[in-house]
Amino acid sequence: MTIAPPEVKAAKATLAAHRRALRKARPAKVQPVAEGQRQPRKRDRAYLAWIRRLPCIAGLVEGGCDGPVQAAHLRMAGGGRRNPGLGAKPDDRFATPLCERHHLHDQHRGSEAAFWARLGISPHALCDTLSTVFDADGDAVALLNRIARGER
Repeated sequence: MTIAPPEVKAAKATLAAHRRALRKARPAKVQPVAEGQRQPRKRDRAYLAWIRRLPCIAGLVEGGCDGPVQAAHLRMAGGGRRNPGLGAKPDDRFATPLCERHHLHDQHRGSEAAFWARLGISPHALCDTLSTVFDADGDAVALLNRIARGER
């Protein structure tokens, strides 16, 4: 089934408006912390919902995946950030789109760095780029396809 370009444009505009409304409805919660104390995790429900609508990046690289996409948070240090620690998730902006198999059975079993190296993707650069595309209401699917083909 082919979708006509005006319908696609209207759908993107609707999604962008919905995302802006969600951001306004849920302002970021900033809690004061003592010096040296770990900063609380920054949450962004609209961003995670957007991530879940994207295709699995590992599936695009390897040619197939299983099930619906999940927002897979990076647990490894790098890209100027430290590991959040045992039992702690990083900020929601450090999430990537992965299906259940790639998320639970590949990313979080064994070495996470080896998983991303196998794909040939810098996960921190991917998170930064996805965050920028989200803020600019850009086309993340086209971006993921370029990354999967090895174009940067």
